[in-house]
Amino acid sequence: MKQNLFTFFILLSFGLFAQTGAKSFFDKSGKTTSETNAYYYRESVGGNSYKSYYVNGGMIYFEGKISSASSSDESANVYASTCKWYYKNGKLKTVKSFNESGNEEGLSVYYFENGKIWKEVNNKNGVPENQYTEYDEQGQRSLIFQDDFNNNRNDWDLYTSDKSTSSITGGKLNIVSNTSAGTSRYISVSASESPFFTIEANVNIANLKEGDKGGLIFGFKDWNNYNFFFISNSSFYIGTMYEGVQSFNSEGMYSSAIKKGESNILKVLAGEQNIYSINGEIQFSTDQLLRNYGSNIGFGVSGKSSLLVDEFIYKQINFQGNGTASSTSNEDRDVKATGSGLVLSLTGYIVTNHHVIEDAKTITVELIENGTPKSYNAIVVQKDAANDLAIIKIEDKNFTSIKDALKYSVKDNGGVEVGASVFTIGYPFALGGMGKEAKYTDGKVSAKTGYNGSINAYQTSIPVQPGNSGGPVFNEKGQLVGIINATVKNTDNVSYAIKLNYIKTLIEVLPDAVTLPNFNNDGLTNEQKIKNLSPSVVLIKIK
Repeated sequence: MKQNLFTFFILLSFGLFAQTGAKSFFDKSGKTTSETNAYYYRESVGGNSYKSYYVNGGMIYFEGKISSASSSDESANVYASTCKWYYKNGKLKTVKSFNESGNEEGLSVYYFENGKIWKEVNNKNGVPENQYTEYDEQGQRSLIFQDDFNNNRNDWDLYTSDKSTSSITGGKLNIVSNTSAGTSRYISVSASESPFFTIEANVNIANLKEGDKGGLIFGFKDWNNYNFFFISNSSFYIGTMYEGVQSFNSEGMYSSAIKKGESNILKVLAGEQNIYSINGEIQFSTDQLLRNYGSNIGFGVSGKSSLLVDEFIYKQINFQGNGTASSTSNEDRDVKATGSGLVLSLTGYIVTNHHVIEDAKTITVELIENGTPKSYNAIVVQKDAANDLAIIKIEDKNFTSIKDALKYSVKDNGGVEVGASVFTIGYPFALGGMGKEAKYTDGKVSAKTGYNGSINAYQTSIPVQPGNSGGPVFNEKGQLVGIINATVKNTDNVSYAIKLNYIKTLIEVLPDAVTLPNFNNDGLTNEQKIKNLSPSVVLIKIK
């Protein structure tokens, strides 16, 4: 009897007697409160699975697993597996995955209240990557680089010498100059040649001596080519160094916005108009094109002074596809047609449609490597005109292999039933206004035969446009089942896809053995599948 009581109290102390359906009430900040003042409530639905609901309206607030659920403060919860949070209108707010230790692992996706993606951040054991993707509500994509100086994972050049010292302590980057020549520290940040970007940094000038200055260095190639935005205790300095010649837009102009001996937020907004602000107040603007001479960004200080940097954010804005894009790049000016393709192997084999490459004099493929588009030359290695298929291969002196793993699989028998959900990822009108970012569209299998009853294709309801040709068709598990090859003009959502078996037959006659990828996307959210699959889809440009 005593042992049974002891066991009972042990179980009770670990919360294993949590009643299914028992409610815990929380305020908007996640702290426990009364039912009258509650913003939402949480209840167990069995085991370590929970659901939460908004008190007003009763819409779902949260669903997922909590391996250790706090009854007083939601921030103390230890989450497990994939968890979802929702807005009051029922649309997703956040999707996060957690490892066995309860730390965020893999992709976390954040949404606007209208259902569109706001932000995508990859995590490793609870630590977010310093670079992530962000969107505005119109779908414009930006690449964000952020450093809060909690560690040196971005590999700042930290060392001590007779001339200078640099260190990261207490969440701050400390740069100290020991000579009148001053010093600097910078890192390389992935950046395109686009003139649209923002830089923001919180710099503390408490140890800046009278007459010295410090601040941002950006677009740095070498000490003959860079941009700068510095402040002293009372003035600011804006300019460039180009081919060793220094040019000032503003040299020592007084600013009442500067907080002497304190932290100051410096911000540069570069675009059609370049704006420089200090603590939220605009100090200078110009229409002059601001060039990125190189990809290095960092901080400098003059004289025998030091500078503390608290936080640093670089945002590369992608204007493609939103109606404000600049003119077509030089390498795209002579492009006659575009299509899509699917990477078959890390060695550079790509499947597409025969009609995409049929009249090509030169073929260029553009793929995404570490979030950055890279272009390579390609050649045709196999053709099957009867089934509108072709396999091309990257042949370029700058190419060694595909850098990222191919995160898709191939359906074993290739068959799909009428009514099955399918989707494609491709590049419709990539150079005609829709932008060079992979687009997702979905539909259903309408028939097991193609145009005029052809047996080599499926009919689907996936809406496609010029440029989608050659794009892969996946089933709801993220398995390859075909390749888009045609649509019918003046019809609503009628398209055709060449069946997988015909693609496999063409792969078998390649000069090299190709082992198709076998990455399991089953069970992932649609957003996670698309994130995994998109890098394997390439833009094909024909000249």
